[in-house]
Amino acid sequence: MSLEPQPESQAGQIARARATIIPSEERLSLMDVWRVLMKRIFIILAVTAISLAGAAIYTFRTQPVYESVSRIEVKPNNSPNVGLESLINEEAAGAESASALQTEILVLQSNSVMLQTAQSLDLLKLVRSAEQKESKAGESIPSGEMTTAERIALIGLIKGGLQVQIVPSTQMVDIRYRNNDPKLATDVVNKLVDTYVDEDLRSKFDNTMRVSVWLQKQLESLKQSAGDAQRQLADYQKQHNIVGTTETSNLTMQNLAQISGDLETAEADRIMKEARMREFESQDPDLVALMGDNPELSSLRGQLTGLQTQRADLASKYGEHHPRMQELNAQIDKVQTSINSEVTLARRQVRDEYTGSLRLEEMLQKRLDAQKEDAYRLNEDEAQYAILRHEAELNRDLYDTLQMRLKEASVTAGLSATNITVVDRAQVPLEPVAPRKTLAMMMGLTGGLLCGIVLAFMVESIDDTLQTSEEVENVSTLASLATIPHILGEAGKRKRKATDDPLPEGAHAQQLIALHSSKSHAAEAYRGLRSSLLLSSIDRPPRVIVVTSAFPGEGKTTTAVNLAIVLAQRGERVLLVDADLRRGSLDRVFKLEEKNFGLSTVLTQPAVYRELACPLPELPMLRVLPTGPRPPNPAEMLSSNRMEEQLHQWTQEFDRVVLDTAPVLAVSDTQAMAALADTVILVARAGMTRKRALVRARDLLWRINAPIAGVVVNDVDMRLENFYTYRYGMYGYNYGYGYRYAPKGSDIAYGHEEDEEKGE
Repeated sequence: MSLEPQPESQAGQIARARATIIPSEERLSLMDVWRVLMKRIFIILAVTAISLAGAAIYTFRTQPVYESVSRIEVKPNNSPNVGLESLINEEAAGAESASALQTEILVLQSNSVMLQTAQSLDLLKLVRSAEQKESKAGESIPSGEMTTAERIALIGLIKGGLQVQIVPSTQMVDIRYRNNDPKLATDVVNKLVDTYVDEDLRSKFDNTMRVSVWLQKQLESLKQSAGDAQRQLADYQKQHNIVGTTETSNLTMQNLAQISGDLETAEADRIMKEARMREFESQDPDLVALMGDNPELSSLRGQLTGLQTQRADLASKYGEHHPRMQELNAQIDKVQTSINSEVTLARRQVRDEYTGSLRLEEMLQKRLDAQKEDAYRLNEDEAQYAILRHEAELNRDLYDTLQMRLKEASVTAGLSATNITVVDRAQVPLEPVAPRKTLAMMMGLTGGLLCGIVLAFMVESIDDTLQTSEEVENVSTLASLATIPHILGEAGKRKRKATDDPLPEGAHAQQLIALHSSKSHAAEAYRGLRSSLLLSSIDRPPRVIVVTSAFPGEGKTTTAVNLAIVLAQRGERVLLVDADLRRGSLDRVFKLEEKNFGLSTVLTQPAVYRELACPLPELPMLRVLPTGPRPPNPAEMLSSNRMEEQLHQWTQEFDRVVLDTAPVLAVSDTQAMAALADTVILVARAGMTRKRALVRARDLLWRINAPIAGVVVNDVDMRLENFYTYRYGMYGYNYGYGYRYAPKGSDIAYGHEEDEEKGE
């Protein structure tokens, strides 16, 4: 085979196209939630246990508390003062019921009511006894009058356990008091209600008496003021000739209205007579005759019409000069003269009537003007008259009202009715209300469980280590070649298997799991890795295989050893080379006694030839080449032409060459061999390898056109894998593979000389 690196346009693109996969869409499913819960089960259990323990300590160490309840009915607007409510408390009378009820609640919780309650129950002894216990030995507590501190302590004793609540949509009030002594809790509630009722009665009685005293003082001055105002009103009315019940109802105004009406009537009559006069004075005698109402004129008018008719009839027979015609003309002239006389008389009569009507109108107008002058003078005095009259009425009404209230106060002062009704008196409680042991334990369990779950998801969100093959594929976009489960020892204690650090005595047996436990799930996983590599390119399967990781302690040595074993079990000639010239460990894994021969010897002394070790008698096809003496320049040695020639020579002698190399991010030793290899296996350790480290290692290998086959996920908890793998892992768990409890391997700084000395 050719070991020359291909150009990036060919080898790099082919390797990436072969190794990369499309990352799956990140969706949080129920199985993902279950994985997180199983992964962080100890955090959840620890938080739950702490919360439950705290709840238990609180429950069993807290002294029981008893609650006594009394219910009262408060009717703020139901006052017994029989009309005095507006005088006693005007603001409360205008307030709404809800506000008034809130006011009563504040009165109930006032310091004065609480202090009277405490004094009635003689709680001062209780306070002083508590002070005696807290005081120093030999110091006496005064037993005289109550001090300010003791007063505050008494109020605090009542207020500390008191709770007053309004029953919604009612005027009921629940009064609750909590105390460690059930008898004391009951006495405090009942005595508080009694004190509040007594205080309410006393307050109403005092208010009523204050009103009575005030009314008596005001009545004397009001009586004198009312009399003076009435006298001033009478004198003013007499001086200004105001006769009537009100300022607008008097003789002047009545006369003015009467004269005004008469004037309007006279004016209308004058207008009618003036129109008639003008008609009679017209030049149309026929119109005047028709408009007249004289019966004689009507008779003459009829005679004239008859004579004129006769004359017309005779004129056609006898002519104008006939004696009959002359006689008729004389009669007509006589009747006409009479008509003219009557018309003249009628005109004179109509003119006289008009003159009389006009004179009457002028007289009424003069009288109206005079009456208006009187009315104007009266209007000027009406304002003062109204003021005096209203003042007199106000004083009189106020005096009458106060007189009535004084009589009511004398009646209601002795009433003992109250607007507070005790519906239920407090009874001695039998069961404590706190602590509620069952509820506290349930809340502790539930709260701890919820807090544990939240904390588990918070830890999961900030944990950037890889746990499953699915996460590795999504982060790196590389195919997962194999998933290696946890490995436990025979005694149930987990042995270190995935580490590159120097191993303790006997630990190498677990690194040969594919040989010693061929039926285990780990061995089956390595055989699956072998199949993935060989089937990745059936025509030209890889011959030079480089196994590396991002950092130390991720299991690349174990992966390389077991991969070489399963390849040798297939009957192939396999060479396992320890290419980690800084911290190689294959000599300790296989217990090779030869320390002076290895890869460094082969590269520096080509003429020296020795038979390669076959450490496993069961696998004669497997040869192992350790690191040999540590060289001063491992990076230059591995990237030399001699290394390339040696690889070419090994491919002629062996079917597969497996190179266990140094971590790719720690040192640059691996880069040259990764570019020359047929395939590169990147090892990641579950719970240890970080996402950024894996991506950075992948990018570094891609930049040198290394043909990455995929990722081997090492040290995996199979319960965190997908459903099929989970079931598979649970099946294997019964055979000794399952969850691990040992801490992860440490990320030790790579390349220090003293590490080898410590390992030796």
